Amino acid sequence: MTNLNNLTFVFIGGEHQVLHLAPVAAELSLCHPDITVCCICADDRTAAALRAVAAAMRASAMIITQIAWPWAGRIAARVTGIRSAAKGPLLARIRWMARKSQAIIVPERTSAALRWLGWRRPLVHFRHGAGDRAPSSEAKLRAFDAIFVPGQKDIERAVAQGLGHKKLSAVSYVKMDYLQALPARPRLFDNDRPTVFYNPHFDPALSSIGIARDVIARFREQERYNLVFAPHVRTFENLHLGPRTRWLELAVPGHIAVDLDSPRLFDMTYARAADIYLGDMSSQLHEFLAKPRPVAFVNAHGANWQDDPRYAGWHLGEVASGADEVLAAVDRALERHPDMIQRQEKAIVFAFGCYDGAIKRASHQLLHTLQSL
Repeated sequence: MTNLNNLTFVFIGGEHQVLHLAPVAAELSLCHPDITVCCICADDRTAAALRAVAAAMRASAMIITQIAWPWAGRIAARVTGIRSAAKGPLLARIRWMARKSQAIIVPERTSAALRWLGWRRPLVHFRHGAGDRAPSSEAKLRAFDAIFVPGQKDIERAVAQGLGHKKLSAVSYVKMDYLQALPARPRLFDNDRPTVFYNPHFDPALSSIGIARDVIARFREQERYNLVFAPHVRTFENLHLGPRTRWLELAVPGHIAVDLDSPRLFDMTYARAADIYLGDMSSQLHEFLAKPRPVAFVNAHGANWQDDPRYAGWHLGEVASGADEVLAAVDRALERHPDMIQRQEKAIVFAFGCYDGAIKRASHQLLHTLQSL
């Protein structure tokens, strides 16, 4: 492929994936006005996030198209109670809409299904996040012609899983490059206590979400730390109003904040403004450690984690075996942090490389890759 004039970027995974790829689409639209750049999404919040990126980067020519979920998909989601069940029919519609495009670029793996829906032109994946777990969906990566990842860590792990070097490009962390130019975040609480950002993952088999109420209770019983409870947005995506309200009621003004779905979960508000990170498997750990700070983890499943690569991040802080040990682990993380700084810095270089200029680097490499396919 040598003559590119129409590219489609697809965002069906949710608002939290926008900043991992939309800045690249905006950059291409700005620097290559001869290429039509269209971003397709299927919900209001993702559309708003895409418009915000276009406005911030002054990419007025970038097309943002919001489409409705097909009726078959809505029925599937309603019957199963799982929103993602609607994605098959949605992808079929997107495949038709992109019929004039030379390539489709996506920040999630579900879109690998486009191959089985008849898409034969280049299909490109940008990894969102930079965590250590290895989900079963990694197998879907074989459907893509090219895969863009943040850093060397992802390259080595993908190769270990059988993906060839020719498919892989490390372009650093687009989201970090985009957000670092924004002004500093205001204080999260109007007091001088250190703030802990508690960020459970959505996968219940690995997450501490099952004991999160107990963890929050321990922070409610003390006055040394503030707490922001802000789990991965997918954790409660299917939660009904009653249970959601009971989680929100755990907040204590001036002491405990609970955020289940605001834009602050995606724009690194908490990762940038908090003093201490508390989590389990979320890749937001690496976003937090872009500026080295104390971190602690909750081992809610009795994992034998020391030699498991999925838990590599746990070597960057302290580990609690349950809710009753969390406060002591946070105390240790603060006390021992000077000894962790060098290890944390090395881990971030391994995960991200240098993220300054990642947007321009990724857009240039994407064009170069597409022209060679």
